[in-house]
Amino acid sequence: MPAPGSPLQRLLLARQLVREKGLSKADLALLEDLLREGAGDLEPLFGTAPAETEGAGESPVQADLRRHFGLFLAFLHHLSPARLEEAQAALGSVVQRGLEDLRQRAEAAQRELVRGLGQPPWVEDLLDLLASLGRMGEASLDGGDRWTAFVAERREAFRRILSALEGTEAGAAAVEQLNARMKAFNRAIRGQGRPEEALGRLSEQLEACLPQEIRAQLHPLLLLQHVGANLRMSLSRFAGKDFPWSAVEQVRGSLRWVWEHLGWTLPRVDPPLLRKRLPPRLRQALVPLRETDPAAFSITARALAAHASLLGLLEFPEASPAQAIPALFVMEAELARLAARASDPDRSALLDPARAETSRLRAYLRQAALSFRQDGETLRGLRQEILAAPTAEEEARILAHLRGLLANHQKQLMGELVGIFSQEAQDGLFPGAPSPMEEGERLRVRVQRLWDQIPALHGQLLLHLELRDWPRLALGLAQAHRQLLAFRQSPEFALMRRPDREEAERFVQELGWVLEAPQDVPKALREGMDSLAEAMRFLELFLLRVNARVPLIRQDLDVAQQALGIIHDFARGPEGTERTRLVHKLIQTAKRLGGRDPQALALLKRWVRAERSQREDPAPALDQLAAHLRHLTLRLEAALG
Repeated sequence: MPAPGSPLQRLLLARQLVREKGLSKADLALLEDLLREGAGDLEPLFGTAPAETEGAGESPVQADLRRHFGLFLAFLHHLSPARLEEAQAALGSVVQRGLEDLRQRAEAAQRELVRGLGQPPWVEDLLDLLASLGRMGEASLDGGDRWTAFVAERREAFRRILSALEGTEAGAAAVEQLNARMKAFNRAIRGQGRPEEALGRLSEQLEACLPQEIRAQLHPLLLLQHVGANLRMSLSRFAGKDFPWSAVEQVRGSLRWVWEHLGWTLPRVDPPLLRKRLPPRLRQALVPLRETDPAAFSITARALAAHASLLGLLEFPEASPAQAIPALFVMEAELARLAARASDPDRSALLDPARAETSRLRAYLRQAALSFRQDGETLRGLRQEILAAPTAEEEARILAHLRGLLANHQKQLMGELVGIFSQEAQDGLFPGAPSPMEEGERLRVRVQRLWDQIPALHGQLLLHLELRDWPRLALGLAQAHRQLLAFRQSPEFALMRRPDREEAERFVQELGWVLEAPQDVPKALREGMDSLAEAMRFLELFLLRVNARVPLIRQDLDVAQQALGIIHDFARGPEGTERTRLVHKLIQTAKRLGGRDPQALALLKRWVRAERSQREDPAPALDQLAAHLRHLTLRLEAALG
């Protein structure tokens, strides 16, 4: 695929859109400007040196193979020895399943390409035979039973291939060499040679029998399958063992060589996806911004490109959790990268301070950077839970909640960005994007509902425990465990902070372990009551924190605004008793933030030392405190929605 932003890609995009009659020339010009302005965020997610020749178009199956291949390589690029040690066995399994997934997609693309070229049936038989031999090489080749059964099952295919080869120009020599390779392999699997080497030579001879034109067309897919088969064969010795870092480097180096040889590239966002994320109403809202404020348009274009890229990654891992793990690693790295770019002061310094939207756009960038960082932490925690999940159903549940959470946050950020310039476009395009305040309220209501159920049940269970009514106590604890499991499996569970989520996960698992086939039933039920009491204490403290959160946020917001007002009074240059009064007033006001914001207290102390010192200018320290308070005010306002 052509490199994003290249003249060839833009020409292909324009032709495609004109053929579909979906956009006008003005729309094409706007998309062109968005691609150019957002080039800093639309660089290839995984690029390579330009290929000498590259097809102008690719089928959906081939595009799917390229995207999965590129994402898998990006995942290997972000994988490090420290991360591998976090879940060595699970990540080793992800690498091996990723190679198997690439094999299946390469075979699907190969079948599609062969059908499109209209080749005779014996060519399809030969390609299927090559694929089967590659899979056979990944298993043990000791003894000849598997090979004998394989030959018996594909006897007719062998005959069709040999008959077709005899009719070609070099048919007799090709058939003779093929028979010699098969005999050598037969001897090798019976102890008279090296089976893996003999199988490789047989596969090479079969590939050489392909017609020259079809072999040139299938070269990328055959190369990928050949390298993947060798890698899977070499990794088979780690089955059931810890996956070493040297094996990851081997896979990464081999696949990177294939990627560079093919000259493929993986853009962060494909033009069709960008077009999908920029409907006509949004494009209309951006047209006047492009004409009146190029700096704001550039920042907006980069932000929209970033959100479109993340939404594309979120929509990508749909097949299985195992295939989603590489995309989650890449997404975590993307969130960190975009957080750094959103907080870049050089970009926001280009905005015109006289325009009404400038202050809102700068506040949006700060809030977006904070949201990217928080989502990165959430993704990291839930990704580790997916790797440690005992069942595929548990993996799929966590993945679904994670995707929903991150998608809602990206849509919400896009809605806030669009709302800066057009409230009508925001209401029409993003009506269902929940705010952080609404998500927090959902979590509070869900925990409150659980809290209303558990204590009433706990009173009955205490009575059963006192009466030693073990059957009813067991049924009651099982009911409480089901209610806790329902909470853990709800979408609101992913909204909790990582420490709270891990604590809740712990006592739910402990209660399940106690109730699962105990040896001493009375002892297990007493331990279950202790676990349930611990869960109740957690829920009570969590609700107290959540219910007190909004009043505390409002209180800290009022204090921060008051302190900023006092700092603003220092700009008048007060002297004598007036300055002393303002100093004491600022100290008494700002120190109230120290309980929940230690950084504000540290900056306040630094300013006080500079104020009381005769050798240090207090103005820089006061400016740092003011900047921190302004940032804190924006965060608290965003938290209140």
